[in-house]
Amino acid sequence: MLRLLGIGLLSAGCMGIGWTWKERLRKGLEESYEVWRILKMFQSEIIYSRAPLPEACLQIAGRVPEPYGEAFLEIHKEMLVNRGTTFGEVWRRQMEGCAGKLVMPVEEKKRLLGFGSCVGFMDGQVQAQMLEQHIRRLELSIERQEKEMVNKSRVIMSLSVMGGFMLAVILI
Repeated sequence: MLRLLGIGLLSAGCMGIGWTWKERLRKGLEESYEVWRILKMFQSEIIYSRAPLPEACLQIAGRVPEPYGEAFLEIHKEMLVNRGTTFGEVWRRQMEGCAGKLVMPVEEKKRLLGFGSCVGFMDGQVQAQMLEQHIRRLELSIERQEKEMVNKSRVIMSLSVMGGFMLAVILI
């Protein structure tokens, strides 16, 4: 009786580990969607409102969840003080704090950190083009993540269940 209970608990624990990994993939995809949404907000502020980057950050800060909201306020404050640093440097410094809390793929984190250097131009048209390219790359990455997530989720859950059963057989 205790052996059966042990097998059941071991299998449930392995399934729980698999479920946790699967949820981590899902959360990474959601975070990529959030970054896409933020970039689309930047696009609308730069192209349609013709707002300079510090003002765009201020406008976006109130519409995004944490940890981004506070980072955008800090970017706005630092750019107004104008200590001679570029938008890209300020962006990278603030977004490194945000990216540390995220579980999105490493390549997406690199894209997020590199975004500031792509739009730090004075010409609005060049900013719009660079922003459009950045958004398109992110969209392609999200599509790839969606396709991979389905396959990886199946594999993770199958391996975790089978691993639990294998451990149970080995321990019996």
